[in-house]
Order: sequence, then C-alpha cells, then structure tokens
Amino acid sequence: MNSLDSQKTGRKSPKRADDPNAQIATKLRAFYHSVQDETLPQRFLDLLEKLDAVENSVQRAE
Repeated sequence: MNSLDSQKTGRKSPKRADDPNAQIATKLRAFYHSVQDETLPQRFLDLLEKLDAVENSVQRAE
C-alpha cells in the first residue's frame, strides 16, 4: 500500500519496529497519554474559574 492508497482509505501503512519515526511516534503517544491522565492542580482550576468570571462580566457589560 503506498501513501496515496493510505490517504484514500484512511489507514496507515504498517511501521517497522526498527523505524526511528515509528519509535518516536510511539514514545510521543505514550507521553501524551500519561500527561492526559494527570489531574489539574487546584490552583490552576481556581485560575480558570477567575478567568471565566472576568470574561462573563465583560460580556455582560457589552
């Protein structure tokens, strides 16, 4: 399957285990999932709430 075929079908061609790009992609995917599973610190959630409150008050003033 060439790259044109994979674009049409939406399937990716199989990657070899020794392919450096495949290894990087696998490690990046694992890192992304580990970060995605982390909980947000409470101070960050508080900051988001404050930003929402300011944004809402500005929208009401307009």
